[in-house]
Amino acid sequence: MLLNQNLTVNFHFAPFCNMKCKYCFVEKTDTYSLEEYFQVIEKLAKFFSRINFVGGEPTTSPYLIPLVRKAKSVGLECSMVTNGFELIHHENKYQELFTLLSCIGISIDSLDEKTNNKIGRKCGYHIISRSEYENLCKTIKAHGIKLKINTVVSKLNLDENFSKFYKSINPDRIKLFQVLKPNNHLKQNYDDLLISQEEFTKFIQKHSANVQIVVENNDAMTNAYYILNSECQFLDNKTGIKSPSIVNNSLSVEEALSYIGFDYKKYSARYCA
Repeated sequence: MLLNQNLTVNFHFAPFCNMKCKYCFVEKTDTYSLEEYFQVIEKLAKFFSRINFVGGEPTTSPYLIPLVRKAKSVGLECSMVTNGFELIHHENKYQELFTLLSCIGISIDSLDEKTNNKIGRKCGYHIISRSEYENLCKTIKAHGIKLKINTVVSKLNLDENFSKFYKSINPDRIKLFQVLKPNNHLKQNYDDLLISQEEFTKFIQKHSANVQIVVENNDAMTNAYYILNSECQFLDNKTGIKSPSIVNNSLSVEEALSYIGFDYKKYSARYCA
């Protein structure tokens, strides 16, 4: 494989969140110092062309802006996936991000207050309203940043229809995910929220008029992402295997990736984010 051939790494550097979604599968792994993460980003820049900062919730970490600055300085294109709460409630704190990021993905699994409460998609007692989501999306687009909406489809939001909302915010990309139970140790069981392929297909059909949609069922998500956790280990989300860490050693990114399974055909067949 050629190095740096338009590849994206998803860096889960913040293994914590300000929300408590029932189907969150982020493991509570250890974190390293900012300087150690700087060294890791330098390694990543030799193999990848883009870094997607994810969590948990990346805005809960004081490392976010320094890491994005560092990534930009070594030539990486930068994007982020967030639940949006901090960007809505402390917009001034994150103004610099709007000058550094090429794309921001907002995770929106419901526009209904009761459904979000059942999911656990709330910060304390605050549940983000539809109008708050709409205003955040307008802000992102006003800064010339691509807008992506991620929606996880589960038993809780199967009957919801986002078509009018998608039309109102006009995102550059919509990603619909079938709720996934990965092969790792989870603190909470959410088997009751899993859906069949048939149920997922019906949800997709409700939204088929949206040409920006990218659909990812469980099979499409398996071994189709370059995932780096906060301990700087690459993850195999089919087997649960982790590579050795690339921090504080001579192991290269390419060597670390040899420890995990990866399906490049799946990766190249979809939008990379």
